Amino acid sequence: MKPWTFCVLLLGLFSQAAFGEEAFDLLSDDDDFSFEAPASQAETAQTVEHSPLKYSLDHSASVRLGGPAEMVNHRSGLNLEYAGPLSESTYTKVDVTGSLYWSQDHQAKTKKKQFDADGLIREAWVQKSDGQLSYKLGFQSIVWGDVEGSQATDTLNPVDNREFLFVDFEDVRIGQGTLSVAGFGDKFSFEAFVTPTPGYNKNPPTGSIYAPANPFAGLPVRSDLPQEPEYGFRGKGKIGLAEAALLLAKLTPNQSNFELTSAGLLETAAPFWLVGLNLNYPIGQTLLKADVGYKTDQGINNQTFGLVHKDRLDTALGIESTIEQHSIFASVTVNNVMQWEPGLVGKPQSGYYNLGWSKAYLHDDLTLNLGGFGMLNAGGQILNGQAQYQINDQWQVSTALFVIQVTDSDSPFYAFKDEHRLECKAKVQF
Repeated sequence: MKPWTFCVLLLGLFSQAAFGEEAFDLLSDDDDFSFEAPASQAETAQTVEHSPLKYSLDHSASVRLGGPAEMVNHRSGLNLEYAGPLSESTYTKVDVTGSLYWSQDHQAKTKKKQFDADGLIREAWVQKSDGQLSYKLGFQSIVWGDVEGSQATDTLNPVDNREFLFVDFEDVRIGQGTLSVAGFGDKFSFEAFVTPTPGYNKNPPTGSIYAPANPFAGLPVRSDLPQEPEYGFRGKGKIGLAEAALLLAKLTPNQSNFELTSAGLLETAAPFWLVGLNLNYPIGQTLLKADVGYKTDQGINNQTFGLVHKDRLDTALGIESTIEQHSIFASVTVNNVMQWEPGLVGKPQSGYYNLGWSKAYLHDDLTLNLGGFGMLNAGGQILNGQAQYQINDQWQVSTALFVIQVTDSDSPFYAFKDEHRLECKAKVQF
């Protein structure tokens, strides 16, 4: 997206807001279509009462602390979302974002530009409901996991890793062109999907302050990525209060691997099987969760930067609870590489934990959040706090503080070492 194109869109949207039209009453809540069940005629009629189009603008700035203060983020954002029925049994949703990076933003500095811009299609699909069946075609995210913040089984979609630690995980998924089908019953439901052309993670570009160290910079790189489709099936059943799901999927790694050869670096991504289990069980205001995923053929480098493949077992346990209007969650994920060999890079067992707390004040206009993330057997902790205030139906402001300390040079987050960041953001929705 060109900067001038982005500015024209901003001007048009502000003009729409300034002059206003009754046909675009966009302040009502979005009756978002859930993948849980097809919309009934009553739900469809309810949705028609509101405009299906929403758009929002935001502007944010972040300063890196801990040394000489330095602005690292300075950007404007645009989000367009359309969600509404096409007919009595057909529904569509489009959710796209665009970002304009100003000269002081590290994204523009990396490319040595005064401005830079990009966009992301989160969702763009059409869904057809037919009795207890639902078919969806287009760019979408398939979320197969119950434990918040864990990728034990929630690994179907690629993610935007360029600022992974500063963005909610729900906002970094990248939609893929997919055909999915879901069926619903009283005690059993299922989901299945096919993705003809899988995508890959969006990583920090070379030269970015968040790009990992590359000891092979300058070597030629040859890409040999597979062109195989992804597909999978998950069945979910209820046993009393508990819900359990079994899943099986043939996937392509979201993150490609690199192997050192005589001709330079070879980029590969070996397809693998995921066999998984999701569980959740409510106890009063508390929900216990578990995800278990067995993944075959995971790429691991050795000391000479060759590539070997090992199976891995990922296990995640989580808890969510509400206590006197305090919402809390905690989770831990453990990754075990099977048949570990001496000379491999990394550790045979690794993992991470997530902690979170939130509470609303002032008639739910002010929301406070605290969070923590840490590596189990490596030096690394991330703490964050956020305050978000809803001024009125349109305007929202927030501020956040991130304190990051990573001491293990083998950590995937080592590029974020000693990062302390203060962020301020304003958002207006029409």
